[in-house]
Amino acid sequence: RVNEWGKPVQVEDIPQPKLTDDQALVRVHAASINPFDAAVQAGYMAAMATPPLTLGSDYSGEVVAVGKNMTGVKTGDSVFGVVVLGSGAFAEYITPKANEIALKPKSLDYIHASAVSLPSMAAWLSLFDKAQFRGGERILIHGVGGAVGGLAVQLAKNKGAYVYGTDIPEKAQHTARLGVDRFIDVKSERFEDIVKDVDIVLDYVGGETMDRSYNVLKPGGRYVTTLLMETPQEEPAKRGIHSTGLGAYPTTEVLSKVAELFDLGVLDIFVNRTFPLSEAQAAMEHRFMTKAPGKVVLTVL
Repeated sequence: RVNEWGKPVQVEDIPQPKLTDDQALVRVHAASINPFDAAVQAGYMAAMATPPLTLGSDYSGEVVAVGKNMTGVKTGDSVFGVVVLGSGAFAEYITPKANEIALKPKSLDYIHASAVSLPSMAAWLSLFDKAQFRGGERILIHGVGGAVGGLAVQLAKNKGAYVYGTDIPEKAQHTARLGVDRFIDVKSERFEDIVKDVDIVLDYVGGETMDRSYNVLKPGGRYVTTLLMETPQEEPAKRGIHSTGLGAYPTTEVLSKVAELFDLGVLDIFVNRTFPLSEAQAAMEHRFMTKAPGKVVLTVL
């Protein structure tokens, strides 16, 4: 739990969350760490939440009870999902609402399933909803070696895209396995020197990449970033391109579609390292420091 913004995570005994009519009670097996969790710990979500609070968004586990209005899952189901500033997934029990839970992919164990939800939501919504990807287009993905970027690559390649991807050199081999057509090493190459007239830019890095990315989009091209809810519109309008931000929100529909793609062998997810829940702070620090690909996962059960 976070008891004060910017302070280390502490493991505490607190009462089991109470189930309401519109929730399921889930015994958590594993929970993965996202950049969002680090942002919450640092206090960047102070306008939306107040400490003390339990961290954690992505989870997998087993349903142990359901409220009378809950549909789609039943007691005993193996599930995965995402709780955003809710009961907190770095815990033994959580109470997701109907849109925050779906049946776990049969092909994934609990550890890998816990790494899927928020990255897959961000990848799916940025590629299909915001960028309106139509298949067979040319795409540049910034942060292609991260969890979101890696899933976006796989979704795009499944529909015939040609994918450029930027990231640190330590992730080059990993991105090759994902199917990236042209990896761009951000330490030794400028993507503007390599990429021209792409249909879509998916920006999972932010900062100066936004303005620089406008230079490589063709007229009518689409830029999407997950780092902003909204993007300034003056420059894109001048250039005749579309620019938009994204706030990833959980939906059972997308989670279920993603689960199906995992079971069909279209998607894969990678785990960097696991830590027991009792070492949550060490896990948070490792996620911040590591340059190796894959999610960091807390094992709870």
